[in-house]
Amino acid sequence: MSSGIKPFDPTVPQSEVERLYRKLKDTRLPKHEIVPGAGSQYGPPLDWMHKLYDYWLNNFDWAAAQQRISAWPHYTTSIENLRIHFVHQRAKTSSSKKAIPLLLVHGWPGSFYEFSRVISPLADPSSPDSIAFDVVVPSLPGYCWSEVDNHPKDWTLQDTARIFNELMLRLGYTEYVAAGGDWGHWVVRELGANPRYANSCKAIHTNMCPSQPPVPESEWTQREKTAQDMTNWWLGKPGHEDHMGYAIEMRTRPQTIGIAFSDNPVGILSFVGEKYHELVDPKFHSLDDSRFVDDVLTTVCLYYFTSPSIMTSMLCYYNNVRHEDYVEFNNKKENFIERPMGFSSYRYDITPTSQRSVKTTGNCQWFREKDYGGHFIALEVPDDVVDDLQDCFTQLLKL
Repeated sequence: MSSGIKPFDPTVPQSEVERLYRKLKDTRLPKHEIVPGAGSQYGPPLDWMHKLYDYWLNNFDWAAAQQRISAWPHYTTSIENLRIHFVHQRAKTSSSKKAIPLLLVHGWPGSFYEFSRVISPLADPSSPDSIAFDVVVPSLPGYCWSEVDNHPKDWTLQDTARIFNELMLRLGYTEYVAAGGDWGHWVVRELGANPRYANSCKAIHTNMCPSQPPVPESEWTQREKTAQDMTNWWLGKPGHEDHMGYAIEMRTRPQTIGIAFSDNPVGILSFVGEKYHELVDPKFHSLDDSRFVDDVLTTVCLYYFTSPSIMTSMLCYYNNVRHEDYVEFNNKKENFIERPMGFSSYRYDITPTSQRSVKTTGNCQWFREKDYGGHFIALEVPDDVVDDLQDCFTQLLKL
């Protein structure tokens, strides 16, 4: 391992944990909706917020979350004068097959912890016939323990792809595969499209790929119509943006809300937590799945404990392609994914589209469609994600 890579201790000081709970205990949530019968029309449902807050205050175990986080090897390194935090879990298997280096890239409002349920099974598969991965999970610049104090102006996801490629090379991986969704999609898209990475990034997988079917709308399949309906629901239209409120604020005045949220745990819970209501499989709306709730709250805690990351993470929205321009961006010749590509279409994600639609933006050779699962599949259906990645890269790399 390069001498420029240093072990990192992700332990949060107990004094900070105690301060968090003092602030939680001193918080007063509204007792009444903004208007009677508001539901989720104006933001996260108030009863949902109360349930999540009560669990955080009375049932959530940060010590257990800390133990899970600390179980993985953490490191930091400096690339282009940016401190980059990452988890590096080498394969733990007796399989005769050579371990495959795998770069996993999260988005917003995720973090490296988004892959908490898949890191170990990818590195140590239950079947000796399955491929194992050396798993590398970096925090995007401005997130968690990656550079937050001196984040460069105008930094794009294409810049992030460049330094993540350098990270993999620095770890000794001259060839690797990459997977990601949300903002991670555009990082792995750059790695799969830009010729400069052709010798290092050999294949990519994504679960989000904004695109349009290559046929008239009258010939769209039911799945393609569903995907468009999901996109229309999410984007809204001028004058009725609805769900885009969070993005509009972050891509215009991120410091305004960044300051408001930075030392405000329940503010982060509302702003970040909203996405874990809107963009997940509806079966998780009840918050009855304690594992899922623990993962959401761990994510919120990480934003709070690594202040000002809740603010600097917003720069992804300020500096990169806008939601309404996603398809146009992906359709540009220079952004076409030339390397072998796999796509998993989960029903409740933003763009659960077809293989022929994805092929308009990349060399999609592997495809799988599910009638369940949402935007945060690594937390929602981790077993499926492990199976997807194992099968996808086995096929794409012809192992």
